[in-house]
Amino acid sequence: MSNINLPFLQTINVGHCKIGDGHPVFLIAEAGVAHFGNPEKADRLVDLAAEAGADAFKTQAFITDDLISKRSGDWYERMRPKEVDLPFFLRMKKRCEDQGLIFLCTAHDESALRWADELEVPAYKIGSGERGNWPFLSATAKRGKPIILSTGMYSKDDVEQAISILSESGCCELALLHCVTAYPVPYAEANLGAMAELKHLFRGPVGYSDHTQGEHVSLAAVALGAKVIEKHITLDFDVPNAQDWKVSLGSGNFPDFVKRVREVEAALGTGSLDIQDCERPSQFWALKSLVATRFLAAGAVIDAAMLTAKRPGDGLPPSELPRIIGRKLAREIEEDMPIRVEDLEA
Repeated sequence: MSNINLPFLQTINVGHCKIGDGHPVFLIAEAGVAHFGNPEKADRLVDLAAEAGADAFKTQAFITDDLISKRSGDWYERMRPKEVDLPFFLRMKKRCEDQGLIFLCTAHDESALRWADELEVPAYKIGSGERGNWPFLSATAKRGKPIILSTGMYSKDDVEQAISILSESGCCELALLHCVTAYPVPYAEANLGAMAELKHLFRGPVGYSDHTQGEHVSLAAVALGAKVIEKHITLDFDVPNAQDWKVSLGSGNFPDFVKRVREVEAALGTGSLDIQDCERPSQFWALKSLVATRFLAAGAVIDAAMLTAKRPGDGLPPSELPRIIGRKLAREIEEDMPIRVEDLEA
């Protein structure tokens, strides 16, 4: 089964950014809950994303009692202190807007989804944990805004079902992010090739939500054509009872990461087989010309033994040799000097 013919747009609009072929990689700085409920940390995370040049800052919203059953024990206790209220998010959003950042927020439950409405996010980010929660996907799609969907823990059938449900519920602007839900993801299980499979299933933008350590897997995803990159950021490392920091970048390396993403996407170029402007000067010293192997007198009939190919490329190229064998020289040629068209009799 393929959903390639479902009416999704190939380019979607999120805030002031277009996402799709022919547009820059949409780079999301995923802060998650790295603010730990502290407004000052939240400010610093926004500033880190803005100063590095990310396109969007993303956080996560949830009501612990609505998200996690108390029977989960430790998990419930770990998440409760990271829960913040709507004014906290409104404050973050304003700081983002003041610095030209798009503000995004993953809603992890129905209550938080209503907060996202109040925050007037330009797109809804749906996390991998909503696999199988098709009513939630449908409710999000019916809000009529673009959706960015992470596909961690999804099988091919799950992806196809999610795409169909989103389409049936009115979504026409969708980006799919390949994701592997582990912290950290072993490099051998990052499975970046799955992005190609997503492209076969779906005509809209495909990207990568990165849970590996370091930068290089995200950069490889860009080289493979990812149109969205989501990378975690943090201010704190070695945090007990937390996991996002294990796959996060901080103030010491996130700015360089953003720079490298832009360099890699620039390096992809147009894909056309053309001589690049930067290499035109190299044609003189790197290419070869036909030169005389010995002194050649005027009137000599050229044979192959009289010529060889040497740098620089300021004369006839070696490819012209078959055309000039048997021609007469109009003037003498010194040994090691190039032969040119005007050196030949008409």
